Amino acid sequence: MRENAVLIEFSFADAITAIAASEDLPEQKRRHWSTSLRQIGKALDRPLEVIPARYSAVRADLINLHEVPAGLTAKTLQNHKSNVKGALLWLARENGIPQFGAPLTFDWEKLMRNISKALVRWRLSALMRFCSANEITPAVFDEAVMDRFIDYRARCGKPADAAFRRLVARAWNGNVGAIPGWPATRLVEPLIKSRGEISWSAFPAGLRKELEDLLRERAMAPSGLRRLRKNRHGQRIRPLKEVTIRTRRAELQGAARMAVKAMSL
Repeated sequence: MRENAVLIEFSFADAITAIAASEDLPEQKRRHWSTSLRQIGKALDRPLEVIPARYSAVRADLINLHEVPAGLTAKTLQNHKSNVKGALLWLARENGIPQFGAPLTFDWEKLMRNISKALVRWRLSALMRFCSANEITPAVFDEAVMDRFIDYRARCGKPADAAFRRLVARAWNGNVGAIPGWPATRLVEPLIKSRGEISWSAFPAGLRKELEDLLRERAMAPSGLRRLRKNRHGQRIRPLKEVTIRTRRAELQGAARMAVKAMSL
């Protein structure tokens, strides 16, 4: 079971508490919003304490939720999504919750403003907000802090694999020496794992010949792929282009590679 993390911002659990304590909301709305927050948390299979009570943070998760795994009807799930959106937007207005998470401290905000590329800002935003919330200044940021950030994301159920860490490290390292005042610390970029794809020439010659014979036979036969032919309903089918034949060849070769890979697991 995943260890619970201490969220650096308002959580679904905090949202439920705030909604229950509100005297401005009708009782029915308080009940519906709280129920929907719990149901969405259950559907996401994450503790309420580690789900950010910020619509921009959970919008993608809500879009990807499907009624079947959640054990709900499509209409019920849609109602819960709508209630959660309403609850989180209300909470943001009432409590002044920042749209993009924990607010940046002055030092991190200064660095963020100097990043010209939007994609780089987006990739470093969560890291900078984590550091701001934990009172970690750019001057003391290092690989150990990065480890803490990755561990925090993992315990919150957010992407924290080697690919994510590599993207963040590259975004960080790209600014070293390029932006005045940017820390000189360079982060380790995890290596990209080799796909280990088997070359087609490594397969037995007999198998490769059978595949080519199959393609040639189907292409040159009276009803072959390169000839005008009819389907079982008598409808005319245009001859396939050479590019389509190459695609069929690549599909068959790919199936052979996948079979070898599955046998080696």
